[in-house]
Amino acid sequence: MMKNKTTLAKLLAEEDIFVVHKKMDTAYFNPKSRELGLPIWKDEEMTKDIYDLMVCHEIAHALWTPLDMLETAQVRKINHSFVNVIEDARIERMVQDKYAGSVAVFNRGYRDLSAKDFFGIGDRDTAELNLIDRINLFFKKQKVEFTDEEKVWVKRVAETKTPDDVLNLSEELYAWMMENAPEKESDDVETKADPNGESGDGDDPSDDKGEEDVQNAPDDSSANNDGDAEDKSEESKGSKVSSSSSAGSSFDPKVETDTDTNNAIKKLVDQNAEERTYARIPALNENLIMGFGEILERALPVYDPNSPWVVTKKAEVATMKDESKKTVGYMVKEFEMKKAADQYARAAVSKSGSLDMSRLHTYKYNEDLFKKVTTLPGATSHGMVMVLDWSGSMYDNLKGTLSQLFNLVWFCRRTQIPFEVFAFSTVAYKYDNIVPLTPSNYKEFKAGNFALHKFKLLNFFSSKMSVKEEVEIMEILWMIATYYESRSTVPTLAPPFLGLGGTPLNDVIISMMEIVPKFKRETGVQKVNTIFLTDGFSNRALGVYDYNLDRNTGDHYKTVNGISANLIISDPKTLKTYDIKSNDMTDGLLRILKDRVEGMNLIGFFIAGSGRSGRVDKNILYYLQRDLGWDKIMEQVKFINKNKFLAITSKGYDEMYVLAGRSLTVENSGLSDDLVGASKAKLKAAFGKSMSNKIESRVLLNKFVKLVA
Repeated sequence: MMKNKTTLAKLLAEEDIFVVHKKMDTAYFNPKSRELGLPIWKDEEMTKDIYDLMVCHEIAHALWTPLDMLETAQVRKINHSFVNVIEDARIERMVQDKYAGSVAVFNRGYRDLSAKDFFGIGDRDTAELNLIDRINLFFKKQKVEFTDEEKVWVKRVAETKTPDDVLNLSEELYAWMMENAPEKESDDVETKADPNGESGDGDDPSDDKGEEDVQNAPDDSSANNDGDAEDKSEESKGSKVSSSSSAGSSFDPKVETDTDTNNAIKKLVDQNAEERTYARIPALNENLIMGFGEILERALPVYDPNSPWVVTKKAEVATMKDESKKTVGYMVKEFEMKKAADQYARAAVSKSGSLDMSRLHTYKYNEDLFKKVTTLPGATSHGMVMVLDWSGSMYDNLKGTLSQLFNLVWFCRRTQIPFEVFAFSTVAYKYDNIVPLTPSNYKEFKAGNFALHKFKLLNFFSSKMSVKEEVEIMEILWMIATYYESRSTVPTLAPPFLGLGGTPLNDVIISMMEIVPKFKRETGVQKVNTIFLTDGFSNRALGVYDYNLDRNTGDHYKTVNGISANLIISDPKTLKTYDIKSNDMTDGLLRILKDRVEGMNLIGFFIAGSGRSGRVDKNILYYLQRDLGWDKIMEQVKFINKNKFLAITSKGYDEMYVLAGRSLTVENSGLSDDLVGASKAKLKAAFGKSMSNKIESRVLLNKFVKLVA
């Protein structure tokens, strides 16, 4: 039900308000944060009509109650309860005028509330209630009576159009009720006798003076001022404050029905409900991406092109590319053949509707006289967006990872598959010369948005870059990988802004919710293959942005609230909400990403073993699959150590592969010299085995080809 009410609220409000269902006593709308709060109700107590009524009511506040209305009332010292009653009447009338269907919602909702005695009137005679209470009941669809004089005020409430009308009328009505306070019984009124034994009923000039003082006094009748001293002096002479004035001095026209309603609502709230945190997917500025042009501009000056070490590293990249040409070319050929075979297998033959004149003479024994058309379905166009972990823990696997990545880039180039490769970095942010990524760098700040870690996306490779730029980036990255592999023997430091940092994986997934759809739109591909490669789990989430009030200045400032175990994430793009456990946030965010991008393959590669040994940490496998026992985990460890990778089921990914560190090594070696003079059959078998090893060693490319073929 909650998801349905959230959608209803957004539609009625005509904006992306933030709807939350929390453990609280009553519904509210915060005009500052644009947050609609609804309690978690007891299912057995809450009716659909009451629920809808409260949604419509709070939405009306969202539409027509200005942010500073209550603050203005406080400054003008207008009774808050009066403002609340009259403003509720105004906005409920307006929402019913705007949405005709809400009239029945209010009628049924207030009928249900009345049946539950929400207004605390029960068998009580409503005529005994004061005017503001009866006005409150009247506009909440209850039967009450008014005198002709009171009907004037009811009419004025019904005619309020603006917030100023409400404030002015609240002030006037409160003053009128104070002036016309009901008289109390004589034994309830304390009177003072004068020294001559007069009862005080005579016409004493001090009566008028006393009345004037009471009417003009502040609400706090106990205030100690000169006027009070003068009153006491008059009383000592035997003057008496009139019964009306005496009642007025102690009369406080509280809205009892409003208080009773709030108390009744509290009884409907599920006090045993678990705490929840609501978070919204934010819209991000594009300045969190550092393009390949800027990367080259800032990184190239770090390296001396004439340095022997630099020359050597560039030569290694050239050799790697040359040695991979045959293997990548073979995989391209296999890819094209598989794609063509698949198209042919799915070919459809249909009758055209036109007569085949060459078969017309066979009409006596052949019913198939129409021309046929063979339709070959067009191949689905694919694109690739790859996200690379650029954190400190990757240092030992960086060379292997980059060699895998290079092969994937070369394949996409050869097959003309559009692609983008991003590396996420917390270090690049620190060295960025652009405005820091603070809440102001979101497209717009909203309370309830995820608070993201400070990071940059490094656009290492793109199908839009030139071959020259591609080679230069590869050379720089290879030199960086060499530096981290053996820092003590490397004469050149890595560019500081390309240093390895943290792992804000969850934050990066959120950024992909904008980047991947944009990539799909711009390239026109039908299917996007989004690939995440990491060797660790995401940093803990920062929290959710909110406003706090500085009580000293009265200003609101931005703050970050923590996240509870139960997390409700809403996506303003799809208008879907997701119930997620905070310890499964990565899986939940991947689900949201999939809903954002229609027809997307979501693949994960997780490096669970590091270095040449590639030893897999069993604890990592257990964390990835907490529903498995240790016996099963140990079986998987043996499997991955033997086969270099393990395919596992993950809630977020379509496919996820756990890799041993040594599985990242790319095989480029040729046939052994021992095969010189060998038979044709032996050479053929050796060549086939060599080619198979080369393909399997390119684990990223191998899996990608199978997906897009």
